[in-house]
Amino acid sequence: MKTDSQLQRDVMDELARDTNVHANEIGVEVRDGIVTLSGDVASFHEKCEAERVASRVAGARAIVIGLEVEPASQDRHTDTDIARAALAILKWHAGLPEQGMHVKVENGWVTLAGDVESYSQRVLAESAVRTLRGVKGVINEMRVLSGPHRTEIVGHIAAALARQAQREARHVEISLLGNGEVLLKGTVHSLAEKEAIRGAAMTTHGVCAVVDRLTVE
Repeated sequence: MKTDSQLQRDVMDELARDTNVHANEIGVEVRDGIVTLSGDVASFHEKCEAERVASRVAGARAIVIGLEVEPASQDRHTDTDIARAALAILKWHAGLPEQGMHVKVENGWVTLAGDVESYSQRVLAESAVRTLRGVKGVINEMRVLSGPHRTEIVGHIAAALARQAQREARHVEISLLGNGEVLLKGTVHSLAEKEAIRGAAMTTHGVCAVVDRLTVE
């Protein structure tokens, strides 16, 4: 098992390798395998990327995000500019419905609302808006419409886990809470494995939301 100091060095090295992150501006602290990131970043996309990079490092049990988004002067835009850009990218992004999505922007925070056909579309919409300049955060209130295969959701997820995360699938309990909401419970060996399992659930047709109660050993 890694010591906290080893894990800290590994996280810092991974951040330094990622060209989308300014590693010198990000502080990394580790205690009992829990990684805390702090400091200022230039965009919400960079904040999400730093979290993603830290999560994939072996030995990280949890990630605490203390990063603040402070856009550079050339990247500061009015809420109107951000709203216009968000509507445009959602309209033209492949895989998203042309109608039914709504955008609200307040102080750089973007709220997404409306109906989509799958949980993966909900995630895709949020990911698209994250990359826009001037965005400080995204609140995703999009509703997933129930699909025709709700009764088969658990079986579909279990099959996906068997294909994508075979080793972890034996330790994961999948249950349907209702309205397409799926509960995941069990233990995994790393945050990367946890994300693989969540990803399998998210992309299953008929899933409206994922409640993640997976723990990292």
